[in-house]
Amino acid sequence: MTNKPSHLWLDLFACFLIPAYTLLFAGSTAWFGTNFSVIAVLGPDHYQGFIYWGLLAGGYFFVMLSKLAFVLPRRGARALVRLITVCAALSLAYALAIPYLPKYFPKYAALHVLLAAGACVLLMLALLVVLTALRPADPERWGRPLRLWGLIVAGCAVLFLIPMMVSTALEVFFTISAALLIRRVWLLAKF
Repeated sequence: MTNKPSHLWLDLFACFLIPAYTLLFAGSTAWFGTNFSVIAVLGPDHYQGFIYWGLLAGGYFFVMLSKLAFVLPRRGARALVRLITVCAALSLAYALAIPYLPKYFPKYAALHVLLAAGACVLLMLALLVVLTALRPADPERWGRPLRLWGLIVAGCAVLFLIPMMVSTALEVFFTISAALLIRRVWLLAKF
């Protein structure tokens, strides 16, 4: 019974707040012709919205991956997941702090893109370490989340290849699907 409130908070964030805010921030723009970084520099309110989105999604990923690290059977895997998660959070924080203005600051814009993409890659790597560390104990239980992880990676690749850029569609897909997968992994690990 004590796990019920944390389960409700998890559902609130993963199933409602993150998807709703992500979709609201994306708005009705051309999802394959722009991305969150471009939307963020359209005005001060947009940049604040970008920061709030980053704090909401990044905070969720940081907390949940850190919690998942503690359920891993081996100390080395726990340390690796925590290290990768901290690096991902720092990468996202720096990407949020560096506005994407390629016309005025091309080197900072390139750094922004590298940090933002790196944060996503590191988050997925941390989740892969969690899944591969848990799988040997119960291959049947952890096989499906591992396949879902692969489908998210494949979906991201397709959404990147369609416009040949990081697009709003890719960012929306990644944020929502990764949040839901981490929720599923946590529930499988705890219940």
